[in-house]
Amino acid sequence: MIDLHSHILPNMDDGSKSPEETVQLLQRLQQQGISTVAATPHFYAREAPDAFLKRRDEAVAAMLSQDDKPEILLGAEVAYFSGMGSCEALIPLQIGNTKLLLVEMPFGAWTDHVIEDVCEIPIRLGMVPVLAHVNRYPGKNQFPKYKDALLAGGVYCQCNAEAFLTFRSRRWALELLKKGYIHFLGSDCHNLTTRPPQWAEALAVIEKKLGKGFLENLNRDAHSILNDK
Repeated sequence: MIDLHSHILPNMDDGSKSPEETVQLLQRLQQQGISTVAATPHFYAREAPDAFLKRRDEAVAAMLSQDDKPEILLGAEVAYFSGMGSCEALIPLQIGNTKLLLVEMPFGAWTDHVIEDVCEIPIRLGMVPVLAHVNRYPGKNQFPKYKDALLAGGVYCQCNAEAFLTFRSRRWALELLKKGYIHFLGSDCHNLTTRPPQWAEALAVIEKKLGKGFLENLNRDAHSILNDK
């Protein structure tokens, strides 16, 4: 499976606090069936992309050598800002050698301008936006209201594993997954205590509710999107 959203790089943001913790997170991800993980530390427009990339390179250099681990794709979780749809400086923040850009949407009410701006990314920048943790935008003025317009604009969606583990969000997440609104899953893991990888539990729920074949197709389609250069 592909984990498209994680905070495993040491000392980059509110995620891993040390190279040793990074090793433990990678081991936990591998034990839970992850073959590829996108390292997506937070990026905010107040920081120059070059400065962010320098910090990211330093974090990668600090990682401990580990032969047996998931493949790591470097990227960023880019917080939305007005005008991002035409900001060429964001191109180096795409995930690995893919065209995918993980975008964290506003947690307040979305507007038509925000949606249009995000949908400009494929047109102006040649990248494909992936909305981070869509399960965290529950308000009727946010993801549920705009999901069709976003998909029509070529936007993909990522849901956190945690959404499948509570009664409050499980039914909603499974329904979106079944209807094809969710294209990628992610752990959004930050540490081993309060925000650990929860892949094993989430995959068990999805397989039980939607079937093993559905899960296999989801994984196949995610790999197909990731490899579509």
